[in-house]
Amino acid sequence: MKWFLFLMILLPLLSCKQNSRNIEPAAYYWKSQFNPGEFEKKRLDSLQVQTLYIKLFDIAWNSATIQALPVAKLFTRDTAYLRSKKIIPTVFITNEVFYKLDSTGVKSLAGNTGSLIQKYVSLYSLHHVPEVQIDCDWTKSTRDKYFYFLNEIKALSIAPLLSATIRLHQVKYTSSSGVPPVDKGLLMCYNMGNLQKEKTANSIIDPEEFGKYQSSIETYPLPLDIGLPLFDWYVLFRDHQYAGLFSSIPIEILNTFEKENKQVFKVMRDTIVNERSLKAGDLLRYENSPVGAINNMVDQLNKTLTTKNLHVALYHCDSTILSKYLLHDLENFYSGLRRY
Repeated sequence: MKWFLFLMILLPLLSCKQNSRNIEPAAYYWKSQFNPGEFEKKRLDSLQVQTLYIKLFDIAWNSATIQALPVAKLFTRDTAYLRSKKIIPTVFITNEVFYKLDSTGVKSLAGNTGSLIQKYVSLYSLHHVPEVQIDCDWTKSTRDKYFYFLNEIKALSIAPLLSATIRLHQVKYTSSSGVPPVDKGLLMCYNMGNLQKEKTANSIIDPEEFGKYQSSIETYPLPLDIGLPLFDWYVLFRDHQYAGLFSSIPIEILNTFEKENKQVFKVMRDTIVNERSLKAGDLLRYENSPVGAINNMVDQLNKTLTTKNLHVALYHCDSTILSKYLLHDLENFYSGLRRY
């Protein structure tokens, strides 16, 4: 009888152990100046975030010099805090670069990119870098050159692992997108709607739309880390045409607009916001990353995600963004993927 009771207690524990993932909490730091404030540091420490994806620089096409050049390079004075975390150097490359370059140019770009990454690793004494990540929204027409670039970066052996960001459309349409030649991917669980369509409700996150990708996520041939959105923005439409993004709008200016519904605001008179012009009649659609929608995506991922050891990275670390979420909710985004 005692053995029976012991087994009744033990079996649920074994079952729980078998159905758990090893989650490493992470966050993206996407600003060019690495200078996290005390609130950001405290929030990261409370969430037990030890891994930071740090964008070292962007690579963009310079039409004046007719070459791909690094821009928005990282600068920091807080090297002590930087070295206290496990850093994954990340580089963003515009897709235009691979349209413009031939194979010789791609090979040269890979060498220059690798050298610059290593320069930053040395400059900030980033010891034992476990991984390098490349972020590019490649397409069918740039796939071959981008994959050639990744192979060249991998051959440089800057870190034990090379990863690439993966958009949802790249997961679903592998026949045209291909699968990048990297050790693993990071699935960007955001930007899943048509940003430039005026009637789109929320292009950042849409759990119903996300559900359409689940079978593709389950069968994707690379192990996947997960990126979850925390950001928001205002999408501008002028004469019913997409006209750009505003990362924020001061509340005192927002209050002068006419609220057409809970998301859409109409500009009533010509206004300057962050040195940019808004014209009377312009429409601004507010989009964000609601807690309920993120939890819905996490629930869906729990049913299809096959990776058992993974990073879950919040995008991104910024005091204004982090302050909009309760610590409990942020913790749940991580813990929600531990059990399935």
